[in-house]
Amino acid sequence: MNKKTKIRIIVALTFLMIYSAIWVILHFTIKDLSNVYVGMIAAGLAVILSPRITNYESQSGNQIQVKWFFIKKILNN
Repeated sequence: MNKKTKIRIIVALTFLMIYSAIWVILHFTIKDLSNVYVGMIAAGLAVILSPRITNYESQSGNQIQVKWFFIKKILNN
C-alpha cells in the first residue's frame, strides 16, 4: 500500500470518527430533532472539521498535502 492510499484511509477514518461524535452529541442533546436533520448537521460539521487532501506540483513531482482545521502546520507526504 503506498502513502497516498494510507493518507486517504486515515482521512476517511478521521471523517467517520468526527461524524459519529457529532451525531451522538446532537442525538442526545437535542431530543426534538429528527434523525435526518441530525445526520445532515453532523455531516456538514464533519466536512468542515475533517482534514483535507490537496495535490500540488513541485520540482520533485506531484505531492500530497494534508490540511486540517486543528493543526496549523501543513502535513506533507
